[in-house]
Amino acid sequence: MPAQPIVGLHHVTAIASDPQANLDFYTQGLGLRFVKRTVNFDDPGTYHFYFGDDAGSPGTILTFFPWPRASRGTAGAGEVTHTAFSIPAASLAYWEQRLVDLHIPFTRSPRRFDEEVLTLADPDGMKIELVAHSKAATAHPPRFSDVPAEHAVRGFFGVTMLQLDATETAATLAFMGFQQIAAEGNRLRFASPADSSALGNHIDILVDPQANFGRSGAGSVHHIAFRAANDESHLEWRTTITEHLPATEVLDREYFHSIYFREPGGVLFELATDNPGFAIDEPLESLGERLCLPPWFESRRPELEQRLAPITLHKITSAATTSSAPETAIADRVPPPSASSPTSMKDNASDPHANGELYRAGAPLDQATAAVILLHGRGGAARDILTLSRALAPANSPIAFLAPQAANSAWYPQSFLADRETNQPFLDSALARVHSIVDLILAAGIPLGRIVLAGFSQGACLATEFIATHPARYAGLIAWTGGLIGPPDSNLTHSGDLAGTPALFASSDPDAWVPWPRVEESAKIFTAMGAQVTLRRYPDKPHSVSGEEIELGRKLIEKALTSTK
Repeated sequence: MPAQPIVGLHHVTAIASDPQANLDFYTQGLGLRFVKRTVNFDDPGTYHFYFGDDAGSPGTILTFFPWPRASRGTAGAGEVTHTAFSIPAASLAYWEQRLVDLHIPFTRSPRRFDEEVLTLADPDGMKIELVAHSKAATAHPPRFSDVPAEHAVRGFFGVTMLQLDATETAATLAFMGFQQIAAEGNRLRFASPADSSALGNHIDILVDPQANFGRSGAGSVHHIAFRAANDESHLEWRTTITEHLPATEVLDREYFHSIYFREPGGVLFELATDNPGFAIDEPLESLGERLCLPPWFESRRPELEQRLAPITLHKITSAATTSSAPETAIADRVPPPSASSPTSMKDNASDPHANGELYRAGAPLDQATAAVILLHGRGGAARDILTLSRALAPANSPIAFLAPQAANSAWYPQSFLADRETNQPFLDSALARVHSIVDLILAAGIPLGRIVLAGFSQGACLATEFIATHPARYAGLIAWTGGLIGPPDSNLTHSGDLAGTPALFASSDPDAWVPWPRVEESAKIFTAMGAQVTLRRYPDKPHSVSGEEIELGRKLIEKALTSTK
């Protein structure tokens, strides 16, 4: 093994679609510095963006190939599914508040290896994690960022690879000097013992023998690059790697030198040198402010500048408070309805959901041509289910997504099969809250025929009940594990014409909270009311929304909105 070890990641490279949206998210959202704008050396008509700390230090660099017409990729086996950044343990609350203020949906996961993790998605659906831990490195905060230095992203924490089996990938990491240091369920963690505190020194393998293979596209990680200290070590490591796997010759990437090889599980690995760095063709003070080209493309500058989409770098020169947000917010919130609203009640005791927050994503209502109301399940959060908006949105469709938050994270306290009176006043308040959001959408000029109601579990029951009790032609119903509300022995009678409303009922069987017979009964009632029903039963599926169910929902939205243009 070479004398100088590989310690952590050098960079991660991914695929994006809209260059400006990509630039804004990582600079104004995550507060990274735009370190370099150049071109893809293999496709010079495309940008290559680099984001990182103030100097573009190895271990902090996230790079993108933004292809404006790239279709959305899907994560799967043989791919990096999550890219994790390191933040100090004391910064978790700051980042939760910042993401709320910027209206970026996120989830806070259960503790993982004794770490707190926030998971979010960029505009192309790429999964980003912020890992709060006590050993976060010293910050080199970007000079043009509103994130206070003490809360700045430190650099990479690591990546997660999804594999059908870990054996051969683990063997590859082993000859690279990485050892397994922990395991939690089906997650295995590897690190180089040479420097346990190095940036990007946590390589996780998530093992799922049933996982589907992914599809490359916008939101996909193209490859991950590990660090070689210098050119001499780089060549020594190439010799070692080629004893196990085929590898390329050394390639000049201008800011580092690279070799590439694919590990047996399918992930493309790169080994990149720390030298020469990003200040070789522009001053540190103005990194990322001009298009930098390698010498062999300089003669083509006029042509390439004309082909590349214009972009604007928004430079923030002073830190703002945690409650301030860039003008280009990624989502928006609207105030709750006033007490004088016809769908509101007069006080919180009788209308517990009236003052809940309403989160938005996608197109603003005044620019949208359709809307989707997303209703979370018991114990869930509006901003969590709102993360589905990017997966549900058909390409190039101006759709507004709205997700209300239930009081105490539950729309009603008892089972949906309990006597209705035991769920009052919460159930009526929940239905009134949905009604107020529908009214809000109608007031923006979007008709019922362009409104979809979607929900999971308790939210699916609420969406189903609302449409059944307010029958009309809607753009659609998506009920993931839910059905009509009422006791098992009650006679569920609903009248009215749904006039061809597309309705998806998809659920596991058995399910601990939603019996399959109620799902079937609800589907039959909707069919009798004139809906176009799709019924899907999944034996022994966990109580969650699967990728297939999300795709069925996306297709329903796409078909419904296409047919009602």
